[in-house]
Amino acid sequence: GHAGSRIGESIENGRPQKIPRSGTVSFGRVVQPVSSYSTHRMGDEAEEPKSMTKSGYRPWTANLIRKPNQYSLTAKLTLFNCLAYGLQVINPSFTQWGIKLSDRILRGQELYRLVTPMFLHGGIAHLMMNTYSLQAVGPDVEGFFGPGRFLATYFMAGVAGNLMSAVNSPNPALGASGAVFGIVGAYYVFLNRNRRLFGSRGASMQQGITRTIAVNLFLGAMNPMVDNWGHIGGALGGAGMAYYFGPRLYMAGLPNGGRMIVDKPILRLPRTIESIPDQFSESFRKLKRRMQVDRYMSDLPVKPWRPKRGGRRVIPVPNRSIKPAKKKTLH
Repeated sequence: GHAGSRIGESIENGRPQKIPRSGTVSFGRVVQPVSSYSTHRMGDEAEEPKSMTKSGYRPWTANLIRKPNQYSLTAKLTLFNCLAYGLQVINPSFTQWGIKLSDRILRGQELYRLVTPMFLHGGIAHLMMNTYSLQAVGPDVEGFFGPGRFLATYFMAGVAGNLMSAVNSPNPALGASGAVFGIVGAYYVFLNRNRRLFGSRGASMQQGITRTIAVNLFLGAMNPMVDNWGHIGGALGGAGMAYYFGPRLYMAGLPNGGRMIVDKPILRLPRTIESIPDQFSESFRKLKRRMQVDRYMSDLPVKPWRPKRGGRRVIPVPNRSIKPAKKKTLH
């Protein structure tokens, strides 16, 4: 992601204020001039002022780069979908247990069916299509929103999609597409809200998202086997989560003359919910340590099937000579 200048708003005494595009941004009593086209690294120029946290602002960074052997939440959701499909293949009754059944949901019975269908699929092609779509858009949204808000958006979009499907369609349904549509809808709201930060690239990405949603809804309308109500509900649920809980970014001038991008959403998720992915990752790391998995993974390359760039392939040379020894003759 690109960090640009959001000059339309500033922070002064804990409140956002409108300022001219070529004006200044301020925090407290210190005013720092900012060019309309300036760029800078996000959040590493100054420490977080205490008054910033009290007023609801937090430093914002786009975490789009992963460390070696560190798996994103998107990858974990993809793995979970694959494992769930494996259970469906081994035990077909697992599908009947978790599929969306509109009549039971509307009667207030078995409400867990609002959640379970987003991890079930009707076949290997269905699974691959949804997981591919999730991998295409999920890492960017996770990096911009953070793991906590990303996970909450994914689940709420899936629930909204299944709820709208239950209200408007009596047919059973399953699949992660409603949740994926929600991630796409959240991405659109994020780019639209912070369009001054992303500029022309953000505008082109919005157009691409609009085309993607429109084409998928059209194809879904042409296929009676596709539950378009789940797609629409998921997209609206994800967009709503992004509007109320998603990043709302400002450019702030700091007392030491630096600048940073800060985030103040309309509503902030409780820290207990935002910290769920971190708690899960910590539990997973503890489990790996107990199983001594890191002992065997530490020396492995991240993508061993890709050769190193720039350089010849090194062929190991044995320490000892491999020439055949001379035959000894007995006299």
